[in-house]
Amino acid sequence: MLIFKKEKQVVELALKHAEKTDESLRIMVEAIKGFLSDGGKSIAKSATRVNELETEADSLLRDIRELLYSGAYLPTIRGDIYRLLSAVDDVTNKIENALDFVNYQKPVSTHAYVEPLEEILDMTLACFSELGDALRAFFKPKGKVEDLRKHCRRVGDLESAIDEKERSLTLSIFESDLPLAQKRHLVKLLARIAKISDEIENAADELELASLKSII
Repeated sequence: MLIFKKEKQVVELALKHAEKTDESLRIMVEAIKGFLSDGGKSIAKSATRVNELETEADSLLRDIRELLYSGAYLPTIRGDIYRLLSAVDDVTNKIENALDFVNYQKPVSTHAYVEPLEEILDMTLACFSELGDALRAFFKPKGKVEDLRKHCRRVGDLESAIDEKERSLTLSIFESDLPLAQKRHLVKLLARIAKISDEIENAADELELASLKSII
C-alpha cells in the first residue's frame, strides 16, 4: 500500500537526517580539537562543510514533512514524529553555531583548558551516538522499546555529566588570572559546545514521547 511506502521513505530519510547530524558533529569536534592544539588551520573548510550539511539536513526535514502530511503514519503520531525530527535538526543548528563561533571569533587563551574541553567534546559525541541508537530502535519493529529507553536514559546521564563539567570549567575560568574579556569569550565558547548536548537531550525527550504515542 502507498501509506506503507511513505512510512518506509520517512524512516529512510529520518535516519539519513541523523547521519548528516552525526557527520556534522564529528567534523565540528575534530575541527575544534585542531583549533585547541594548533590554531585550527583548516577550521574554515570544516565550517563550510558543516554549513553544507546543515542545509542538506534542512532539505531532508522538508521532504519528511511533506511525506508525513501527505499520509505517512496515523494522524495521531505524525506531529510527534515531526517534532522529534525537528528536535534532531536543532542539534545540527547548534553544531553549526559552535563551529562558526570558533571559526569567526577564534577565542584565545584556550591552552590551559584543552583537556576538559576535549572531554566535553568526546562526551557530546557519545551523547549523540546514544540518541542515534535510540532513533534506530524507534524505527524498528515493535519490541525495541526497552532499547530505546535505555539509550535515552544514557543520553540524560551524559547530558547531566556535561552540565557538571561545564559548571566546573566555568568556575575555573573565572577564578583564573585571565583578563575578564578573555574569560567571557572562553565561557561563551563553552556554552555553545554544551548547548549541543542540551538539544540532544531535548530530542531524546521528544523520542520517548513519540514512542509512547506509537504503542498506545
